[in-house]
Amino acid sequence: MHIYMAALHSNGYRHTNRYVKLNEREKYIVDNLPHLLESYHYIHKERFVQAIREKNDKIFLDSGAFSAHTLGVNIDLATYCDYINRNRDIIRVEDGVVMASVLDGIGDPLQTWRNQLEMEQRGAKPLPCFHAGEDERYLEWYVANYEYITLGGMVGSSTQQLCIWLDRIWDRYLTDGSGNPKIKVHGFGITAVPIMERYPWYSCDSSSWIQSAAFGSIITPGYSQSTMALPMSVSEKSPSRHDAGQHVTTLTPIEQDYVLQMLEKHGFTLERLSTVYESRAAYNLWAFGVINTMINAAHSNTFRARIQELF
Repeated sequence: MHIYMAALHSNGYRHTNRYVKLNEREKYIVDNLPHLLESYHYIHKERFVQAIREKNDKIFLDSGAFSAHTLGVNIDLATYCDYINRNRDIIRVEDGVVMASVLDGIGDPLQTWRNQLEMEQRGAKPLPCFHAGEDERYLEWYVANYEYITLGGMVGSSTQQLCIWLDRIWDRYLTDGSGNPKIKVHGFGITAVPIMERYPWYSCDSSSWIQSAAFGSIITPGYSQSTMALPMSVSEKSPSRHDAGQHVTTLTPIEQDYVLQMLEKHGFTLERLSTVYESRAAYNLWAFGVINTMINAAHSNTFRARIQELF
């Protein structure tokens, strides 16, 4: 499985702005990330295209339809297709598949399907997307006609809610009788590591690296599956610094020594992590790389049905 780190360019971590605030260790992490995802809604302007091109990056392109919808912005399908066709050199391609998602019809699976066909006619050939709660006949059609699909509509749902839905569709549509995936599947906006671990995704993306940094935390990779991604508050401004065991400074002396040794071992300092937002973000990008490696090492790439249904 590949975890794509979302929104580096659109948040200024690959050029100017936040990038210049990083030290050499942090810049090395940001400069060597293998899998990046960006939203067309945020990077459609030419300055972003040029920055991506100058870095020689190849991105997984999300349409950003959901973000645009929440802001009351309409994305024109023809313009989106033209963007994909003009900028193929910055979009990732795997086994001949262009890693660009369909323009979603928010809340309308029929419109999403129509957009898929129209985009293909316009030469864009996007990855189809099936959203949580939609009529599963659309999913059946995508599985039968494509080698790589995406799943969306999962942002905002709890891990427990997602597991109920994902258990069902992985069991019924996405895996064979042995639990092996029939096709490649990408999960959009997955923030919970247990969801990444539980299913045989081919890829997924997450913006947790920047969300955790904004809330004053770093994601600790852990050294076993049970502690794979525990957040730890480190910001000097975090309210949790007054609560025992809730902040790095309120851990026991033995725990603090262990944390400081681990940070130093991997090239980080508590001083920067506690005071520099961008440093926390870089640390989290590094941590997700470790988590990705751990998941792949422990993953059998099969899904065993955990549900029993009458039909």
